[in-house]
Amino acid sequence: MNLYKNRCKVTNFFRTFALDLQLFKKKDVRLNFQKAIASSQATLPITCGVAFLLWFVPSSVQQSASFSSVEYGLWQFVPSFLQEGYWSLGISAFCAAMAVYLLAELNNAHVLLRVSSRMLSSMLAILLCVVVMGHQFQPGSVVMLLSLLSLFPLFSSYQSPHPLLSFLVYLPLSVASLTFPKLLWVIPFYWLIQGIFRALSLRCFISSILATLLPYWIYGGIAILTSSTPLFLAHIQTITQFHWFDYTALNLLDILLYAFIVVLFLTGTIDFIIHQFMDKTRTRIIYNTAIIYGLTIATWIALQPQYFSTLLPLFILSTAILFGHFFTLTHTKFSHIYCIILMVLTVLLLVAQYLPQELFTQFLSLNSHL
Repeated sequence: MNLYKNRCKVTNFFRTFALDLQLFKKKDVRLNFQKAIASSQATLPITCGVAFLLWFVPSSVQQSASFSSVEYGLWQFVPSFLQEGYWSLGISAFCAAMAVYLLAELNNAHVLLRVSSRMLSSMLAILLCVVVMGHQFQPGSVVMLLSLLSLFPLFSSYQSPHPLLSFLVYLPLSVASLTFPKLLWVIPFYWLIQGIFRALSLRCFISSILATLLPYWIYGGIAILTSSTPLFLAHIQTITQFHWFDYTALNLLDILLYAFIVVLFLTGTIDFIIHQFMDKTRTRIIYNTAIIYGLTIATWIALQPQYFSTLLPLFILSTAILFGHFFTLTHTKFSHIYCIILMVLTVLLLVAQYLPQELFTQFLSLNSHL
């Protein structure tokens, strides 16, 4: 019986896939391509397939940040062979695939869209693919994945304060901070969200403190046993050490990528603020939380650009949710034209990152002379 049900599910999927392809041939759907793409069941598998192929295409983009310093905590103990070559690409692709899957489950669990669509996950796959420097395994991959995991108990705690949920929110964040200690500074933001959700009580607050301290309690114990206490203390000290406005770590492509994602984020934010009355109260609060979170990360990147490659995946996560909402639910003539322009810019950004750096530099210098 189970085999028969699974066979029926597969048959229905491919039947829907064929119908979607037939719909794209109709003139009225071509004029309303946003709705056709957003509602199609073929969008997510096609997007993931293209992203997977591009993930392993060699590019000229080199990772400018160094993750071997104490600022990245335990990441310095990750074997070098896992941070280069196809091992690095494979692990980062797995992390990206898990993030796309988890966002789809988050959408299912909390109904982030008013219609049946996989656009949020598809948007995340597209944006992660566009940032070619993020195709290598790096702390940003771990930080994004664990931060996304923390959103499940956080959203579930809406008007339901429970110490266990609070513990599960902060434990992934604390584990992620072992590879990027300054991530602990987002914990006050999570307390603010819990307050907005009416899910912060004294017991929940104490639970969050215990969840944050647990990984460090284990790390500290191991450091004492292995006589590496100075390394543990340096890890703690780096949390409060700040270096502002170090833009020497960025190149032109990094700035263009950041500007492009900021445009997408502002588009989704403005559109949601205008049309938020159409969503339920709980959904509005979740999206307003995503807006505040995205603004926080964007400001953090502007103040400390040396952490650009680590913080950008977090910014992409909130951008995918907000712009995916805009792409799925806004169908006007202006939005169609605007989305076409953004698609062209996306392709140009991808091409620019796969071009040899010398050719890209010569092209920019030629335009400057003109």
